[in-house]
Amino acid sequence: MRHLRLRTLLCGLLALAWAAPAAAQCTIRIGGVVTDSETKLPLAAATIVLKETGQTVKSDEKGNYHIDGLCPGNYTLHVSHIGCLPVELAWQVSGDERRNIALPHSITQLQEVAVTGHAAKEVTTAAVESLSGRDLDRTRGLNLGEALKRVNGVTAMTTGPNVAKPVINGLHSNRVIILNNGIRQEGQQWGSEHAPEVDPFLANKMVVVKGAGALRYGGDAIGGVVLVEPRALPVKPGLAGEVNLAGFSNNRLGAVSAIIEQQVPAIPGLSWRLQGTLRKGGNTRTPDYWLDNTGVEEYNFSAAAGYKRKNYGLELFYSQFNTNLAVFEGSHIGNSTDLDQVIQQGKPLPEYTEGFSYKIQRPSQHIEHELFKIKAFVNTGNAGKLNLVLARQFNYREELDHNSVLAVNRMALNLTTWSGELLWDHRSWKGLRGTIGASGMYQENSYKHRLFIPNYQLRQYGLFWSEKWESRDNKWLLEGGVRYDNKAYSNISDNPGNLHFPGSDNSSFSGSLGAQFRITDNFHASLNAARAWRAPGVNELYAHGLHHGTAIMEQGDPNLLPEAANKFNLALHYDLGEKLEADVNLYYNRFSNFIFLQPTDSNVVSARGSFPWMYYRQADATTKGFDAQLRYRFLPKWQLTTKASVLRAWNESINDWLINMPSDRFEHELSFFPGNLKGLKENYIALSLQNVTKQTRIPVDPANPKDPSGQDRIPPPDAYNLVSLEAGSTVHFGRQPLSVIIGASNLLNTRYRDYMNLFRYYADEPGTNVYLKLKLPLQFGKKS
Repeated sequence: MRHLRLRTLLCGLLALAWAAPAAAQCTIRIGGVVTDSETKLPLAAATIVLKETGQTVKSDEKGNYHIDGLCPGNYTLHVSHIGCLPVELAWQVSGDERRNIALPHSITQLQEVAVTGHAAKEVTTAAVESLSGRDLDRTRGLNLGEALKRVNGVTAMTTGPNVAKPVINGLHSNRVIILNNGIRQEGQQWGSEHAPEVDPFLANKMVVVKGAGALRYGGDAIGGVVLVEPRALPVKPGLAGEVNLAGFSNNRLGAVSAIIEQQVPAIPGLSWRLQGTLRKGGNTRTPDYWLDNTGVEEYNFSAAAGYKRKNYGLELFYSQFNTNLAVFEGSHIGNSTDLDQVIQQGKPLPEYTEGFSYKIQRPSQHIEHELFKIKAFVNTGNAGKLNLVLARQFNYREELDHNSVLAVNRMALNLTTWSGELLWDHRSWKGLRGTIGASGMYQENSYKHRLFIPNYQLRQYGLFWSEKWESRDNKWLLEGGVRYDNKAYSNISDNPGNLHFPGSDNSSFSGSLGAQFRITDNFHASLNAARAWRAPGVNELYAHGLHHGTAIMEQGDPNLLPEAANKFNLALHYDLGEKLEADVNLYYNRFSNFIFLQPTDSNVVSARGSFPWMYYRQADATTKGFDAQLRYRFLPKWQLTTKASVLRAWNESINDWLINMPSDRFEHELSFFPGNLKGLKENYIALSLQNVTKQTRIPVDPANPKDPSGQDRIPPPDAYNLVSLEAGSTVHFGRQPLSVIIGASNLLNTRYRDYMNLFRYYADEPGTNVYLKLKLPLQFGKKS
């Protein structure tokens, strides 16, 4: 095993190439409308005070307010008006956001606002959804891919019970950028199986930017962007922390995560944080049998420190993610006869379903990921802020094949990434606020033993410029951007020198333009259009051999051309606060040279076993569909939430459906809020039903048009319905709160398989899973 080690940052400065641009530092605007909670009419001359900065503004005659020039961080908003009770709102600001505030006239109404206050909305023309607060707490203990499935329009590409990566409107892997604490995640996430090495417990908020509006984060963000945002370092003196515990019955998984942080009282502006997570689970059980060798072990930690003054600041961040993953034995089958038998009988061989164990055996994987980041900013007078971000990532992956200690039956990969970006955020000039910057990345990969991804070097760089304009009455929002990117692979080789891999060098321009019109205070429409492109990934170009986790023999194509996409999004949002909220996002994407993995009916037999063979190809394609969500509080204590995600993907080159796309999904949740009981607050009970339809839109096999499997090895699995039940509360022991969530997924122990799980060939999905989650916030010493 190769241990992670931190190298000098100076080496990385010699190798600038490309990294996704970070969000603006200190040009953020927040705003909204102040209304009377009884009459619903706007309140003019309401006073809004941002306590941390002392900024004070008053609402205009239509109740509008806004505060400019903010940096990302935690703020407290104090809102008051003659004749109304004042309200204080905690607000974690990460970008332009809008929040409407209703001032109450009675103590009863004030308490209701404190419990159910409406969340802030991103101010952007893109389709953006986020998880924070209670919604995020409900995902604790899950991996990143599974947690993001709570966002409408996001599914997961899974490989067995432990590996999941986000799929946004049918697009995943290299088309979805993940920003971990502002840094583009660069691990060995090639293809559909290598999940992102990110600890979700570190996040205080997860943001999903869909489609064209994600262009500002990178020219290759064709599918979208996932932002995993930790809480801002504390700005108030005092020592605080939090402990999270989670337990799951199905695979007897337990997780514990703790965080402690402080703003040092003796040194104003200096803050620090420490965080760590342990996670361990054993074999998973389906409704009818165990899945042998499906355990997981995970141990992560991070440290952050920052020093911030009015005109300059510096922040350091370091994290490690470490995991041991067992790979289901029943997917690594010794011969073609047994492989065909498993596929035909729809159940693993008996020797792979024997019982529960925490033991991790071959086949298995060990993954380590290290991130070190330096971020600094300096005030450039009244014009704006200059920001510098430097980062180094190191990723180590070891894959061990079944029942052998021979070198040919293991693989070790080392990936080192240096990245940097220099950004200038300018403040409002004739109503325009924006960012100009350059970014770069250098990456080097090497492997030992068995070949899958060859040795290579990657250089990438980009230049970009984005602007945003918002009218003073908040009716219109316009934003756009343009960028140029170059991506080049070189020095590509296998260790014996037997194979020839040609280099690849691609560059192009990308651009986006969006507009939002606020038709009323409660209803707005956004239209966004973009031209994006993506150079082929290293796996798509050069994969050669066994993709260990998916148990598939993959073959890349070094002659693949870059993808280009014309993308259009129309988003409609209607909001009546706690009473009603509705969102619809319609999208249409036209791709040239869309790259995908083509299944075949061929097997490759080797010393490691018998595996299906697939290869990368490309075609012109279109994807279109919509995501819709409705939240309706039809009675004071009852709420109905309905979500729908519909996708149609067409392969224009063969005039047939595009393979491996999610089927239609619907989810309904009925929630009951009994109100505060003795010693219990923030109580809820939620019953949910998820309906996933059968994927009938698959490409036909030209050699056998009547085969229900189409171009795949087996037909798509049947539709399924899952019932889940959950309850939550906050228990108070004096001044100490304890948040409790208890629930059960797949409550009826339904037997099913999911089309987006690459192990659907071998086994069913997990059965009933009962869970308990606890969150204990800690405050040490006197409260500030």
